[in-house]
Amino acid sequence: MIHYSVLIPQQNAIDSFAYLLPQLCRALRDLVLPYEIIAIDDASVAPAAAALDKLLHEYAALRVLRFDRPRGTSASLSAGIAAARGDLIIALDPGNRQAPSTIGQLISRLSQHDLVFAEREPANGAALRAPWSRLPRLLAAHARLHPSEELFWAARHEALKGLALARGAFRVLPGLLAGRGFRVCRLKLAQGLPPRGAKYTPGIVERMAIRWLDRSFEPHLARELTRGEAELSAHVSARVPLARDVARPRYVPQPAAAPLDKDRRESA
Repeated sequence: MIHYSVLIPQQNAIDSFAYLLPQLCRALRDLVLPYEIIAIDDASVAPAAAALDKLLHEYAALRVLRFDRPRGTSASLSAGIAAARGDLIIALDPGNRQAPSTIGQLISRLSQHDLVFAEREPANGAALRAPWSRLPRLLAAHARLHPSEELFWAARHEALKGLALARGAFRVLPGLLAGRGFRVCRLKLAQGLPPRGAKYTPGIVERMAIRWLDRSFEPHLARELTRGEAELSAHVSARVPLARDVARPRYVPQPAAAPLDKDRRESA
């Protein structure tokens, strides 16, 4: 019975992923309970995909989902969530080298919260401009994780079950879940200080982005996966069936029918 499912979306980041994997496995073994690591390969080039296959045969806990064409971080997380078998789901990007040492901090707070996400304290003077500097990227709904961003959160599986993220919506996941009534905690990380957790309430930037993403929603999602343990077994990678990119239908008012004249009403 899997307890921890770790999701790592990546595209051509095999060097970072190979560096992170052994440290991550050591940190998860220290948590004692069974775990799986699901790498979602967002259509990497052939050499990177081949290197990922080599790691797949070296680590029994590693599973791989593959996209045939690039779909972005939101689609990768949607596929990973649907395929995850653990009671707790952890997501991180392969470039986050501090994640293995902080996973325990996130998980410990899930006893009182449904989702906990880590966020680094901005440098002095950057705190006021940080939220607004993210606004253009949020509203543009860029599909990929920006190099300056860090993806690192842990959640109860039941809070994410059936979740389908629109393009770019991975950036506002805490606000989406908080808006649905789930308990969300922000874990602030500062250099040389212990992590500080606090209840998270989405601010105006997050609320604006959520409304914008809802209005401009396009699926860009993996279909609901019903993969069994055999299909995501050790040393086997699985292809992800993708939904079509069709925008959400919008209501278009139709012109009212012209009133019938007297003679036509009588004949009818």
